[in-house]
Amino acid sequence: MALVKVNDFYPTYNEEYSDLDYVENFDVYAEGREKVGTVSDILVDEDTGRLRYLVVDTGFWIFGKKVLLPIGRARVDYEDKEVYASGLTKEQVENLPNFDELEKVDYDYEEQVHGIYRPMTATSGMTQSTTDYDRSTYNYEQEPSLYDVDEQDNQTLKLYEERLVANKQRRKAGEVSIGKHVETETARVAVPVEKERVVIERTNPSSTTTSNPTGACT
Repeated sequence: MALVKVNDFYPTYNEEYSDLDYVENFDVYAEGREKVGTVSDILVDEDTGRLRYLVVDTGFWIFGKKVLLPIGRARVDYEDKEVYASGLTKEQVENLPNFDELEKVDYDYEEQVHGIYRPMTATSGMTQSTTDYDRSTYNYEQEPSLYDVDEQDNQTLKLYEERLVANKQRRKAGEVSIGKHVETETARVAVPVEKERVVIERTNPSSTTTSNPTGACT
């Protein structure tokens, strides 16, 4: 259940789907319209592309730390650019573990986050979270009250998620490997050889003439 930031998962998402409002920098309000921070990022499931958390930067309100808000507990008002954290109080935000780096978000960290939000789902009459799991069997689908995006109240956010999921499936549908295989083959080839020969022949003259014959006058 590895989590990644949405821009790392799909770097060109906002360019391709500019018709959707991006919730980054939306103000976040707890119960009683008490402002607790702003959205600084979104975390998605690397395996499925599903939205999992909004990263809330509390700024100067609560010691400047960042906390995680499960996507199923968020109600987004795109017109006013606000996020309402259902049933959350400022005191509970103070008790949430600080979010620093993704490598620290493991099963134990998320269980601390779940411990803050699960009592809210019980008192609000939502589907109770199952406790029949451990670190090797837990998955987000076991807690729809925390991680399901409500299509009626969050239609734009639901569409945002569906397109991320569709993109993930398109990217992981298959892989093609392209390589080069070189084979060496030994062969014998007949090559014609041209030879040149120099022939020298010696011939004897058939008659001889003396330049100063005997008895000649001088």
